[in-house]
Amino acid sequence: MPPRYAPAIPLPPYAYVPGHELPHPVTDPRGHLYGAQKDQDCELPIFPGLLSSLPTDPTSRRRALAATFAANHEWLYALDLFNQGYYWEAHEAWESFWNALGRTTAEALFVQGLIHLAAACVKVREGKPNGVARHTKRARELLGVTFTADDREGVLGISAASLNAVLAELDGYKRICWHETPALVVRVLDESLWLAG
Repeated sequence: MPPRYAPAIPLPPYAYVPGHELPHPVTDPRGHLYGAQKDQDCELPIFPGLLSSLPTDPTSRRRALAATFAANHEWLYALDLFNQGYYWEAHEAWESFWNALGRTTAEALFVQGLIHLAAACVKVREGKPNGVARHTKRARELLGVTFTADDREGVLGISAASLNAVLAELDGYKRICWHETPALVVRVLDESLWLAG
């Protein structure tokens, strides 16, 4: 398993896969997130004033956002969820950031791309190759809106090389029985997302 970015926050007891025997984390009373109040802003220091106060120069803006996100435990935990094989849970965590970033800003589109990466991994677990391909394609499109391979800081602090490796691995997906394992958490990907720097 890759090292954790937010080790103080415990991982869930299982990775949820729709249509399998484990309870839905939010709607089932046995779920690991049942009754937890969803914080739409993820305790982000990103409120309407922050985005408008960022530098207009793209490089400076990226650096400021990368530093902000690198200091946010919820963002780091979302990366941990993805890297440790909790893809449905990572999708949910990133959705709060997507909302907080305004859904249509360049940074929000990048986060939406991460959401599609997580959804592709859930489709691997479900054994649905068409879903894997569809979500991977959409992730590549959204990540391409703001992401270039030569960007050393990455977008929101995520390394370009790690994103490209995850996308390449999903592009090469061939249906196998990952989704049928009895394990509560199975890493679908050998690659993981890591912070730039």
